[in-house]
Amino acid sequence: MLYNRAAIIGIGLIGGSFALAAKARGLVDCVVGCGRSEGTRNGALAIGAADEVTDDPAFAARDADLVYLAVPVGSMPGVMARIAPALKPGALVTDAGSTKRDVMRAAAEHLPDAAFLGGHPIAGSENAGVSAARADLFIGHTYVLTPGPRVSDDVLARFRSLVEGIGAKPVLLDAESHDAALAATSHLPHVVAASLAAAVGDVRLRHEASLDLRDLFGNGLADTTRIAGGPAGMWRDVLEANGDNVRVAIAVFLERLRALDAALEAGDMDAVQCLLEDGRRARGELMRQ
Repeated sequence: MLYNRAAIIGIGLIGGSFALAAKARGLVDCVVGCGRSEGTRNGALAIGAADEVTDDPAFAARDADLVYLAVPVGSMPGVMARIAPALKPGALVTDAGSTKRDVMRAAAEHLPDAAFLGGHPIAGSENAGVSAARADLFIGHTYVLTPGPRVSDDVLARFRSLVEGIGAKPVLLDAESHDAALAATSHLPHVVAASLAAAVGDVRLRHEASLDLRDLFGNGLADTTRIAGGPAGMWRDVLEANGDNVRVAIAVFLERLRALDAALEAGDMDAVQCLLEDGRRARGELMRQ
């Protein structure tokens, strides 16, 4: 048992999965789940992700050895301010946000006396909510850790043991490097998937209204637009927090699209093939273990 009592604030997909995984492996004894809606709270109890529930973050954090913030990144500052007076001495506070610069700044402002360990489990689903939570969500996935100044080696080692215990691979990374990398590997793919799905809808509107594209696509469109089903509000927060890095990634992507468009316009199919081959080769390198 690494932590006797954990507070999961935002017990949805990620928070609920973290609780299920930690409890299933005996790493956490008691979990207090915090959710805004009664349905979320009841759902967490029903699947065993929480032993107790509340809608009050400060109440959840009181007496907790580990406080896990799994709320949207735009909500982090407000939640941190609410839990600060309730934290017990020695408690570790961590988060699961997909941006780190803004979260680390918020922690420095609102939790200056707490041990705050920035975190980002690079795992998820297009489905949202605690009903989609599962104990195996993190297995084999990278879990980024960004320690704050008050996180000792012992505190970090203890949480790393938990991360490894739920099947994830902990990686230490500073906030700047994390946000620059994730702009390309996570945030750009979501922007592209959302734009692609919307563009396909626009194409349909330019044809006869009777044209039903649901009968005319296979796995390619389904696979490449899957992540567009994620919550738009959550992604708005991510793009606001990491907009500078995401714009750099978008610019690089647009260069590729413009090159392909120019080759098609010129009828240069050798250039088209070379550009497609670049993508095939790059994907192979990315996927290579």
